[in-house]
Amino acid sequence: MRPSLFRYIATLWACASLTWSGYASPPVKVRLRSSWPAPNILLEILESAYMEHNDAFFPLLDILTSSELLPDQLASSSSQAIYDTSVRALLQNGYLSEPGAKDTFNLSLALHSTSPKIEAYYQYYRDRDLEHTPLADGETVDRCTGSWIEWKGRRVCSVDTFRRLIEFDSARANVTSEPASFERTKLLSFDHVSPAFEESSIGTATLYGDIGSPNFRPLHNYVYSLSKETPPRLRYIFRYLPSENGQVAQSYLAGYGVTLDLKKMDYLALDDRKPGSKPTTALESEDEQEVEVDNILSFPDDLRDVDLVTALTGEEISSIPVKATQLIMSSPDPLQALTHLSQNFPKYAISVARRVVPDDALSNELQGNWNKIPQGFNAAWLNGMVLQNSDVNIFGLIRLLRKERTIIGHFTKLGLTATQAVDLLTHDMIISSQGGSPVTEGVFDASDRREGGDTILWWNDLEKDRRYAQWSPSLQGMLRPVYPGQFHHVKRNLFNTVLVLDLSQRSSLGWITNPVANIIQRGFPFRFGVVPIVETEEGIKAARLFYYLVKVYGRSKTLNYMKMLVQTPGPTVDFKRARAEFEALVADTDNSQGDETKSIDFDTVIGSTKSDVGEELDLSIVRARAYSKRLGTSMKSSSQGHAFINGKYAVLTDDFLNVLQTETGQQTQYLQEQIFLGNLTEEADASLHFYDLPTTAASRNGYIYPTAQAGSLRVAILPEVFARTDEITSTDFVYSASTSHPILSMLIVADFDQPLGALLLRESLQSLEGETAYRVAFVHNPAEGAQSDSNDLSVKLSLLRTAGLLNTISPATLLTVLDEWSDFLLDDNQVVLDDTMTLLRNAILATHSDTAQTIYANFCRSSRLLAKELGILAGQRMIVVNGRFVGPLGDDDFGSEDFRTLASYEISKRAGPIVQAYTNVTGMELDIAGTQFPDDFAKLSSVITSVQIPDPSAEGLFNVPQRQRNRRYLLLDHWKTSISFGNNATASYQLAFIVDPLSELASRWSSLISWLSSLEYVSVQVYLNPVSAISELPLKQFYRLSLPSRLSFDSDGLVAEVLSTIHFGNLPPDPIYTLGMDVPPAWLVRPHESHHDLDNIHIASFTGADKTAGVEAVFSLDYLVVEGHARESNTNTPPRGLQLQLSTSNSTPIADTQVVANLGYLQFKVKPGVFKLEIREGHGREIFDIESVGNEGWNSPPVTSAGTEITLTSLEGLTLYPRFRNRPGMEGADVLLEHQQQKASTVVDQVVAGISSIFGPKKEVQVTDDQAEINIFTVASGLLYERFVSIMILSVLRNTKSTVKFWFIENFLSPSFLEFIPHLAEAYNFQYELVTYKWPSWLREQKEKQRIIWGYKILFLDVLFPMDLKKVIFVDADQIVRADLKELVDLDLNGAPYGYTPMGNDNVEMEGFRFWKTGYWKEFLREKPYHISALYVIDLIRFRQLAAGDRLRGSYQALSADPGSLANLDQDLPNNLQHEVPIFSLPEDWLWCETWCTKDRLHRAKTIDLCQNPLTKEPKLARARQIPEWEEYDNEISQFARMLAENGAIRSDAYTSGADALANVGTKASPVKPPHEEGQVDTTKVETEQIVASDSLPHDEL
Repeated sequence: MRPSLFRYIATLWACASLTWSGYASPPVKVRLRSSWPAPNILLEILESAYMEHNDAFFPLLDILTSSELLPDQLASSSSQAIYDTSVRALLQNGYLSEPGAKDTFNLSLALHSTSPKIEAYYQYYRDRDLEHTPLADGETVDRCTGSWIEWKGRRVCSVDTFRRLIEFDSARANVTSEPASFERTKLLSFDHVSPAFEESSIGTATLYGDIGSPNFRPLHNYVYSLSKETPPRLRYIFRYLPSENGQVAQSYLAGYGVTLDLKKMDYLALDDRKPGSKPTTALESEDEQEVEVDNILSFPDDLRDVDLVTALTGEEISSIPVKATQLIMSSPDPLQALTHLSQNFPKYAISVARRVVPDDALSNELQGNWNKIPQGFNAAWLNGMVLQNSDVNIFGLIRLLRKERTIIGHFTKLGLTATQAVDLLTHDMIISSQGGSPVTEGVFDASDRREGGDTILWWNDLEKDRRYAQWSPSLQGMLRPVYPGQFHHVKRNLFNTVLVLDLSQRSSLGWITNPVANIIQRGFPFRFGVVPIVETEEGIKAARLFYYLVKVYGRSKTLNYMKMLVQTPGPTVDFKRARAEFEALVADTDNSQGDETKSIDFDTVIGSTKSDVGEELDLSIVRARAYSKRLGTSMKSSSQGHAFINGKYAVLTDDFLNVLQTETGQQTQYLQEQIFLGNLTEEADASLHFYDLPTTAASRNGYIYPTAQAGSLRVAILPEVFARTDEITSTDFVYSASTSHPILSMLIVADFDQPLGALLLRESLQSLEGETAYRVAFVHNPAEGAQSDSNDLSVKLSLLRTAGLLNTISPATLLTVLDEWSDFLLDDNQVVLDDTMTLLRNAILATHSDTAQTIYANFCRSSRLLAKELGILAGQRMIVVNGRFVGPLGDDDFGSEDFRTLASYEISKRAGPIVQAYTNVTGMELDIAGTQFPDDFAKLSSVITSVQIPDPSAEGLFNVPQRQRNRRYLLLDHWKTSISFGNNATASYQLAFIVDPLSELASRWSSLISWLSSLEYVSVQVYLNPVSAISELPLKQFYRLSLPSRLSFDSDGLVAEVLSTIHFGNLPPDPIYTLGMDVPPAWLVRPHESHHDLDNIHIASFTGADKTAGVEAVFSLDYLVVEGHARESNTNTPPRGLQLQLSTSNSTPIADTQVVANLGYLQFKVKPGVFKLEIREGHGREIFDIESVGNEGWNSPPVTSAGTEITLTSLEGLTLYPRFRNRPGMEGADVLLEHQQQKASTVVDQVVAGISSIFGPKKEVQVTDDQAEINIFTVASGLLYERFVSIMILSVLRNTKSTVKFWFIENFLSPSFLEFIPHLAEAYNFQYELVTYKWPSWLREQKEKQRIIWGYKILFLDVLFPMDLKKVIFVDADQIVRADLKELVDLDLNGAPYGYTPMGNDNVEMEGFRFWKTGYWKEFLREKPYHISALYVIDLIRFRQLAAGDRLRGSYQALSADPGSLANLDQDLPNNLQHEVPIFSLPEDWLWCETWCTKDRLHRAKTIDLCQNPLTKEPKLARARQIPEWEEYDNEISQFARMLAENGAIRSDAYTSGADALANVGTKASPVKPPHEEGQVDTTKVETEQIVASDSLPHDEL
């Protein structure tokens, strides 16, 4: 810090002492409300209780709407009375009694977290105009009020009418079908349904219920009773009906944070002595967090020699983190100290630096922990599960606590304590078994020895090829050290990768001609081979062709041949082109040696004609087919192909090269160890080493061994499955005759009346011969509409199961019984029958009894429910082993040996380690002899395995490994630097946090930790982990979190928002603060009410009533974000550039967007409700169809069953995973290319098309009827720049006769501007629209507000505006326009996506500041100009066609990893990318600024920008007044605003002030004055403007 700054801060404190001593600092208060009406509190209570008990909605509905609980006075009861009565009833009925349930219930209510779901029901009702549903016969309009039932498209309002309709429909159910015009009720994903899976033969009743209406309870009671019958008479759906007397007030929300960032960094070291005579005020007492922590104020007590005025030195700043840790740990309440210090750090920087002396023991402990974890590292755990930072918010924590409560509950029901459950989940045996597999595990013999050789087409051979001749063949070379990233050049085939590909696919040829050929060419020590997949006719042709070419012409010519075929369009090989290239190859080859095989024709090679060569190729095809079958490499299991890396299987995806690098790295370490130990000798065939290991499997069944592909390993949580269905117990299983303690339970799910199902049953029984560790049970799963007769296998199974015989007879006996059902035991010569045989015979005789049909119906019903609960489609074959899904099985065989292999794999991978871990944790052996043991162990195993599996979306998007639970934080020393709450021995939730106490995360997490520590059944361990030294103060903001633990009520019993209001009190008055909202990722909020400039809060400038009231701001949650990740179903690649829209029920679009390349990301902003996802009309619809909208996760059902609706029901927003499939004939089409471009198939065509786009005739931009002729977007933050925007708008309108529309990025606009702009638009006849885009979580964020604004100027141009907008112009807020911008709209950009003006080069005085003429920029630009970003025009159509947005974001993501790069983000980024994304250089007259341009051409300027001059540092307003028309525009805006204020049209006085007053925020001489106080502009105050406004200057003016 400079000496002058020391003196400045000392003076500042002296002034502050005078100005702050007489009064408490005015508060800053912030509230946030929803943009939809607050629902009935009873509905919120009901839904919040349902979130705690998601299997008990209808019992909860019964309790909370009973006349005994809330009689007819419901409408007149206060909210507090309803709450108290409801909670008491819930507790009395046994609800909210599970650990933590009441706490999360109360918090959920306080957060109003269920209000979006209720609003979604209301939106659905209004959107579909259900109020006008036709009345059923017998109903009248005057009688049909309140709740009503939708029954087969009709509205029923009374029980009597509904009973009559039910009886009529029941009577005709077996006689006739439903009318053809009736449309079956479509289920919404968030519907409450009874029963969950049953379907009634007579229909579905949907009750639209208003719980306050008189007819609600009678209708509900009757419909609910019918749905609970066995079998159900109907299916009951309950939906909320908007109340006729519904409230219109919005809910005040919580769960968000607010920051007050110090705008001037000079104020970061403030004296924290509390001046004045009032230690506590009424204002201060409103917020508990404002109660000062004793240690911060008075540590140590003796301050006589402590200097609290002089600014901190660099050495003092460096020591702050460790001293802050000492201060926190010395407090009587360390957690409160952590919270208060991290959220108010700027007040205490000097105190911490000069008052605290670290303890040696604490310093030593920190030093020891830094040897184990990085300094400043932050992390969080819940019961051993590592939490993502994005989940450590209050909504994420509630969701995770609820999920964890369910998981721990499964363990406790199985007899373990909560502590034992966590110990088991985090046990080393579990971690090691579920982690990455060892090098030698999961290896298969991928050689072709078993097929007789000559099956693999090797593309290189390290031991024979000349390119490796200089390498040493000695294996000892593997032991030599190399630099990271380098490989050992040993002339041995140590790393062998076999690719199994369908060579008729161009993508397969691309693998060989591009990555494989490049790796070989670059001399990496990898050997690559190819085995063709020969499943199709085209695949066989391609395989024969390439076998022949490699044998006759060699690898080099074959590779060149492949490269020619790859260049052809379409997804598959064009065999006409293949023929032509083959004939050219034959003709060009020297045939002088007389090799007759070289003259063989193309048809013979591909098998169209017979020959000796053809027979030899036939043998190769047979071998390839055998290889593929042995190793399970079908196209069905992986359409892109398969790979074996020294026998380790991998799916061939875009990520394969990373997998190859990782796997070979691990194999290198293993090989080095084997060579060093002498297990791999020089004489050995190194290429076969992995294949000859004793653990290597000869064959691979793709169903048994999961791959790294998303969803490959799926596990059902059996306790949850069986809680909703009839449980399959020990008596339903068949056991091996020689095994009494199986640890695996296999469910065989199939249609046993079909040949494949019957075969699977028989193979499973035959596999039980001998000693096995598993048992099998059978779930009959016929296809829809399947019929059966008394002799079917399923009927026999139902009778045997019902008789309890399956577990009493051997598998062999059971097979015999099933085969000889009619004859077995019916021979008259039989004399003696033991008990079992007697029971068997009785079961067989019962086949034709009257009860057999009932028994079979119940068997089929329970089987069908179980299959549905498991998510298995009707008719599918599946094996479920301890919850793990194996299948669905295709037509492939799954024989008895496969069952044994499956059991062996599951025991080694999962069941075995769980047994060992259980024994270790509980200290006792499992009761493996008990009859209950197999049932309990299957459930236990399913729970443990399921919690390790990552979310399918994360697995599919990021290929994340299994989520290993661990408690590695226990390795840290904790005596001096950790804080503990609760008791692990009794806690159901063990949480741990590693926190840097002076990080932004600490300020946010500390409030959450405080709430967690107050909960019962929770233990919390907090480890403080500061950095050892810093060079600048780490926290430059104040922070508060709105986190009420429960609802609060006022004296009238109404819900009060006082606990959700954020309050800052006792702030240092002199700094200038910028208020920022820290909201959950899915929230789009904007300021709604405030008469202050929230960008420039200067408390010391407050006068009059503001000195008492302070700042009050109300924000509005305008929209929730619906984001998503789209993919093509065949390739899992993003359909880049595909335009989508959300529509209402009548297909009216309400939002649109474009899929970007990065992760297939898409984003909409909407309010809660039900909407349709559609492909926008245009090129996208010609190429793609929607396969699934992805509303229910990564593996969402298709639109054929789930429809195209998406449902937004949560404050956490919604993430979609839509899947798209190419329409027939459009497999290779690119949605970004127009028709004419796609038709330009030849190089000449493409060149001509490109020339035409550049030199073609100039065309005016055609606009649709609903588009303005000129579209301008701009961004402004703070009242001064918003005033500049108003002036810029006037200058645009004065110079054009075209229609104009302005697009404002609403993230940064003030309530004053949003109040003012509609009046300005109406008076001056222009259109405007607010746009925004939530910064995606995968894109590196910016912290500083100015840099965030720059990001919005350039990063989201392709998705920020509606898809039908064609051209838009960015104009800086402080520009004056002198020309008609329609010229810029019509300007031909010559194929470039945007046009910028080059930086001025003719003001010679500024030559030393032209950075683009030296260093990096000079070398990079290569004579291209560096452009300024104050004005640019974007051709949005061309911009999207070139995927310019994807390229800009990709470049930004790479460059922004270096904090020092992209100093001028929105300028540097497009300039740095202009070699890839061209910039059209606008004529220099389009932008003039005094800094860079000579005054000689000012008269030609079409726009004038108020550039900051780094030489003169002239204030912006002084420069503005040199422009003649600027003063005129400013006065006109002021007069217009004063007129509005006088007429009461606007409430804010900000816009009635002059520009000078707005600029002088932060100086006491010039507060913003109300209209009646404001006189003429005082030019003597202009010089003070630079103090504040320079902090907000766009960078292009620096």
